[in-house]
Amino acid sequence: MPFSLDHAVFFGRTWDECLGMYALKESDLSGIKILDCPGGPDALVAEGLTRGLDICAIDPLYDSKLEDLEARGRKEITDTMAAWQLDPDTAWGDHKAEEFKNLKLAALDSFIEAFAAHPERYIVGSLPELPFSDDSFDLALSGNFLFVYASVERGGLMSTDELDLDFHLESVRELLRVAKEVRMFPSFAVTGPARRQEFVDPVMEALRSDGHQVDLVPAQWVEGDFTEFNHLIRIRKAAGSGPAS
Repeated sequence: MPFSLDHAVFFGRTWDECLGMYALKESDLSGIKILDCPGGPDALVAEGLTRGLDICAIDPLYDSKLEDLEARGRKEITDTMAAWQLDPDTAWGDHKAEEFKNLKLAALDSFIEAFAAHPERYIVGSLPELPFSDDSFDLALSGNFLFVYASVERGGLMSTDELDLDFHLESVRELLRVAKEVRMFPSFAVTGPARRQEFVDPVMEALRSDGHQVDLVPAQWVEGDFTEFNHLIRIRKAAGSGPAS
């Protein structure tokens, strides 16, 4: 049965994965305000806080109990990877799939520890409407949600087209409202033939029309077998533009 999902799963990434995805060095993050959106069970806030960074995350599931988040994360990581491996069109080699799963579980462990110790750093909310004032952050990082949860027909993971182009445009503009720079990963299609995900080009074109600087930047992390079109999208708000359009 072809792989698809009916909701966004509670997957996270480790610190090293995140730095590679967004083509960042640790020194790039010092002295700025950072948002992880949606944060899920990323280790980004957990590891960032140990390094003295000013960082927080937002996710609609952060209103859940700690034990429920941990149980959900472990189940969805295990079940999703098992389903991914059952589809010959998506399956990776067993070693690569097991390594990927173990990294997700490691990120979850870091998240759970930090969520318990620093609940104020984990804010409840979701795109396309964020509970922050304009320019609250210097940098917003958004990974493995936008473009990934488009429909399977458009190179995403979803069985429906609920997160359509309008949703993507509204969400990215909201990220630009609250942050001076936005980095998003990935830009490749995660299902079907190797290609750029269908919404990437129209989103980039719209943001350039809004006056922002938009670039595709090579990522420094390879997600599974996705070696082609392995770029993040970097958007820098136009100087003096005020909130995003």
